[in-house]
Amino acid sequence: MEFHSSKIVVPEEDVLLREKIYQEAAVQFQKKFQFQSLPEKAPLPPLDTLYRGNPYVVPSLEVQKRRLNEVKNRLNDFEISHWHQHTRKRSSLLPILNELRYRVKAEFVTQAFAKLYECVYAYDLVDRYRNELCSVHLCEAPGAFVTGLNHYIRLHCAPRTQWNWFACTLNPYYEGNCPGNMIPDDRFILHTLDSWCFGADGTGDIMVRENRDAIISRSKRFPAVHLVTADGSIDCLNVPEEQEERVAKLHLAETVLALGLLSPGQHFVLKMFTLFEHPSVSLLYLLNHCFDELHVFKPCTSKPGNSEVYIVAKHYRQPDGIEQYLDTIYSNLQNGTNAMFDQSTVKETFLEQLHTCATQFVQWQTDVIESNIRFYRVNDPLEDHRLTIFKQTILEIFFTHYHITPIRNNERIVQRTKVSEGLNINQKESRGTFNERVQQAAVVDGNATEQYRSLKERLDYLTLTRQLFQPDATLNDIPPNGFAAVQHQLAFAIGKPIERVKSSKFALIACIRLLNDTVDLYRRMVRQQDICYPQEDTITVTGNNITICIVSYPSITNIAHHEKELFRTIVRTLLNLIDQSYITPLPLEPVTDPRLENGPLELVLQNWLPLTQVSVGLLYLLRQYVFEEVEQASPTRLVFRGLRKSGLTNLVGMHDAVLKAYTKASTSQQVAASAKSVLAIVPIKVLLCGGFQYALLNYNNALCLFYCARLLDELSALA
Repeated sequence: MEFHSSKIVVPEEDVLLREKIYQEAAVQFQKKFQFQSLPEKAPLPPLDTLYRGNPYVVPSLEVQKRRLNEVKNRLNDFEISHWHQHTRKRSSLLPILNELRYRVKAEFVTQAFAKLYECVYAYDLVDRYRNELCSVHLCEAPGAFVTGLNHYIRLHCAPRTQWNWFACTLNPYYEGNCPGNMIPDDRFILHTLDSWCFGADGTGDIMVRENRDAIISRSKRFPAVHLVTADGSIDCLNVPEEQEERVAKLHLAETVLALGLLSPGQHFVLKMFTLFEHPSVSLLYLLNHCFDELHVFKPCTSKPGNSEVYIVAKHYRQPDGIEQYLDTIYSNLQNGTNAMFDQSTVKETFLEQLHTCATQFVQWQTDVIESNIRFYRVNDPLEDHRLTIFKQTILEIFFTHYHITPIRNNERIVQRTKVSEGLNINQKESRGTFNERVQQAAVVDGNATEQYRSLKERLDYLTLTRQLFQPDATLNDIPPNGFAAVQHQLAFAIGKPIERVKSSKFALIACIRLLNDTVDLYRRMVRQQDICYPQEDTITVTGNNITICIVSYPSITNIAHHEKELFRTIVRTLLNLIDQSYITPLPLEPVTDPRLENGPLELVLQNWLPLTQVSVGLLYLLRQYVFEEVEQASPTRLVFRGLRKSGLTNLVGMHDAVLKAYTKASTSQQVAASAKSVLAIVPIKVLLCGGFQYALLNYNNALCLFYCARLLDELSALA
């Protein structure tokens, strides 16, 4: 496809302006720095010097850090949503993404798609004539690096090129993962699950050694690994000055893992941010020794006002003894006491290069921030005219330079489905200025009364703004699966026990976060006032009614254990009901048992908050294999009705299989590095299908808020 744009008519008097703008636009594609290559046999610093030196500051880099922070601090009183709206309006990124989405019709286009495509094209990271290409993508959610690489391969590599890939990320389906460290968007992941590795414990956390080992083990299925990308980060919105420090361990873990995966002569792409602190110095110094070429690159599709850069390391040398070197570094990931490389082992010539690099990137970033500040809430027709020409120029250069055109539908990774049109329910939302958020956090953290007031305000806000997803959906909207026996549907996942639900595909993160904050305050008040938790059992049974005690919910410190007990209670209660009161007589026998006058069997679950794959899987199995229907009789009550003909058989089979899985998980603890539990009992795809998913979202969101209201009422009584 040839790129055609609607040309902007520029008056003759604007020719000079147009030329100036073209030069400014061209700079956006030249934000690069290359370190001098070390001699091929340049030795790494001695192994016995690792983590022996004290942390240090490089004065020249500290100057650049202060310079950047001084400019950033000018943003502290800007309302964040207004500021983001202003910078989006001024950014040239949106026209490029729109062109990729609607004209090129690329698959799953995000900024990451465009940035990866730029990196691969600008640095020739793929051998276009290789018959087989293998790549591994770390910290990859939501997956646009993968679709971006696929688009590049289909356009520029030989048609016969066979591409194999797999990706790792914090598991969006593991409910114990913190949403601040994780991308919950699973629109692409859900369709490509077989190509994702979440490690040995199911969390996807590459900081855990057994997960690192599992990822490396999986890579052995490939004949070689030609490209590793790492796009990890952590949400530092409220502590921007600590971003480099907070992500340092993650970047080091990504790098150590990448060097354990890569084949000799191959390439690595790593996202970083500012490069001022000693961990960044050590990391870049390590890469300088391990690769023939080391580049720092800011793609034009990276937001120009942020600190994001991509480290492009080409031609892995795999130095002698690197395995032991990497193992020592990995063992010290949590070492915050010592620097990885003693300052005396880092050559001054390298520090001088790093200073030059940091100075240039700081200049580019501060120029953008100052320009955005200058025109914040300013109506300037001349500037608007300049921006229009600038965006159009960037757009033209991008497509002229990178030669990106459509690919065939059968060359997409996910065919017959447009994953970008799926629902992303947990998009980030921020309000207020930075200073307001800092002040509010300080007040709330130090004062229980203020924290209670803040929780009430958040509850009121979420209650008033709560969104219903497909309001007509019900919990009975489960597609038929064709399986006659429940055993055919079961698919167990074993991993790290969930102590607390921090995220879920079955409730909004905002609701879960509010519930956890409410529970934390409840526990704090109980602890401070030396009050015993309510004596009620967390789970009680009365006839056919199973009730979760809300005021006892804060006493649950292990969700995995709670779920197992709830599962046993549900099965035991059902078996008792079937055995004692609802035995179906043979067809020729008269109905003489007075116990059957109670009517058809019903099971009532009160205050059940099914947030995990295990609990949602149980709900699904009860509805699909044991009962004919489930009704949400009230905001807090689920009623299962109509025992299926094979319901008892399925219940027993389900009970035996699930308990066997729990036993297997507990047995695996004897050989694994950490405790294990059951994380799922049916495939996640089954649970995220049809109206069932949306009905459950609506139910859980409302019940989360009900839990919060009930616990806050209890807190009011305690105060």
